[in-house]
Amino acid sequence: MKIKKYVVTNIREAMDMIKRDLGDKAIILSTRKVRKGGFLGIGAKTFLEVTAIAEENKKIVREENRDVYKLQELLVKNRREREGKEFEELKRMIEDLKNMLIVEKNKNLPAGISKVIRGFEKQEVDSEIVSKIAEYLRITYGDVDPDSEDLLRKLSDYLVPFVKANVPELSGRILFVGPTGVGKTTTLAKIAAILKIEMKKNIAILTLDTYRIAAAEQLKTYATIMDIPMRIAYTPKEASIELSAMVDYDAILMDTAGRSQKNDLQMGELKALVDLVRPDIIFLVLSMNYRYEDLKDMIRRFSIVSPSHLILTKLDETDSLGHLINAPHYSNIPLSYITNGQRVPEDIFEANTYEVSRMVVREVLKYARSG
Repeated sequence: MKIKKYVVTNIREAMDMIKRDLGDKAIILSTRKVRKGGFLGIGAKTFLEVTAIAEENKKIVREENRDVYKLQELLVKNRREREGKEFEELKRMIEDLKNMLIVEKNKNLPAGISKVIRGFEKQEVDSEIVSKIAEYLRITYGDVDPDSEDLLRKLSDYLVPFVKANVPELSGRILFVGPTGVGKTTTLAKIAAILKIEMKKNIAILTLDTYRIAAAEQLKTYATIMDIPMRIAYTPKEASIELSAMVDYDAILMDTAGRSQKNDLQMGELKALVDLVRPDIIFLVLSMNYRYEDLKDMIRRFSIVSPSHLILTKLDETDSLGHLINAPHYSNIPLSYITNGQRVPEDIFEANTYEVSRMVVREVLKYARSG
């Protein structure tokens, strides 16, 4: 066992040194800020003191979990002191450690379970959820046969608690938000068609997206075909006036411009807009073909407007269904609708907890059985 201390300027520098000296399996035990240099305290600089441990015996992996959670506790206690880039570095380091632990734990799984787990990984299901599935299968069954017809039901049942799904009553002010290119306008048109044609509701559309002329024209075309009144608000004052004039409608569907979650100005504008229109339902619209890290970043950034429900689009453009589980699980926001094409209103369906679980497990077992 080796224990070493490093005095560095930032956590990334420490990570590089630790990997070089102690290897990839090293664990950080503690971090603290220290001041060094100067004369009688004058001119001293602040550094980061990092203590790390390496153990060649593989049994240490079982104990690493405690170190991860100690590090998490440290982050919580000292969050204010490490806001900004350093704090983000530490969060990424925690994710790296967790993933390392999961990989180590999954190395010696029985053959059948190993095939199933590779199927979940192929579908890009969150690694922590996959680890729990592996433990459940190992403890409950010892091993499983991927060709077993009953395995679809067993795995689907187990996944249900991880899938948060709910379709709200579509009434009042309904706002659609999300990044650019996810299909918010088309999705709004699909839900408008459901309300107008299938549910016979008296609805109106208000577009607050004045950045993209094409989007407003597209929505106007849909509204004309479905005989739905539509208005465009170019300023916050106009939005207030239009909403005041729409009080007699069962539902008002409001479109917004796509925002880059990394643009603080745009996100601030969106927050101000939400505060102004006071929606009853806020749909956060996200695409299925994002990388998981990008999806999580978008969910974190758009939390500034407190979305009430999720819509996942472009199911037809990806072979990985993991986000059907990942997005509601990570955000703790229920999934309401899934879209799988451009046709209005055909290519949209309600999210059902058990059916979503079965969709994912079917693809998992298809891969497991072919391997």
